[in-house]
Amino acid sequence: MGFLDSILNSAGNSISSAVTSGSRKVVDNALKGADKLAHQAVNNIKQKKETFTFDRIPETLDEMKALPQANLQNPFGVVALVILAMNNYNKDLDRTKEMLTFLKGPAGLMNQEISRMHDQLTGKDYLMRSYFEGTTPDNNYKPTEPFKITVFDHPNSYDNEKDGYVTLWVKSSGSDSDRQVRLRKKGSTGEWFLNEEYLTPGIKEPKEEDPWA
Repeated sequence: MGFLDSILNSAGNSISSAVTSGSRKVVDNALKGADKLAHQAVNNIKQKKETFTFDRIPETLDEMKALPQANLQNPFGVVALVILAMNNYNKDLDRTKEMLTFLKGPAGLMNQEISRMHDQLTGKDYLMRSYFEGTTPDNNYKPTEPFKITVFDHPNSYDNEKDGYVTLWVKSSGSDSDRQVRLRKKGSTGEWFLNEEYLTPGIKEPKEEDPWA
């Protein structure tokens, strides 16, 4: 029996039980349960990932705008741009802020976001490098070149899509759990902008900084 057949069979058993009991409320709940299972099945099928390749990390807003992902039409691509921008934090804060302000769109970059980056990224260049392919704590988070970033969705990524929000995910090579980035769509242009990111919590120290390595 296939997955969808199992869903329908389960829903049918629940509905039959509800009709026997004569409770319309139970019937409605059974139908809602079947709809939820079907929605989960569709989301599981819908899961995908996209890998973006960059010859270099842009260091200015103009360099970022020259990238095809800067048209902001693809939310997966916007996540990749966020990671590129934040890789400049310890090199040039002002230019990093310019790039993130562009990616934040109408919402703008808030002071508390800058403060959090200061607390969690200062002196830790390796943290944002951990989102590039080829990095590990053992190689001090040195990425392979060209630089590659893979962005993927989860079954619940689109729960708030009707309200204009999508949550996508990336893998840090120094963390056991995936990290998420929330985006918001501007309805009049179809552009996706950064809403919230959860990329900066600590990760495993690079080998060269681990006193126990």
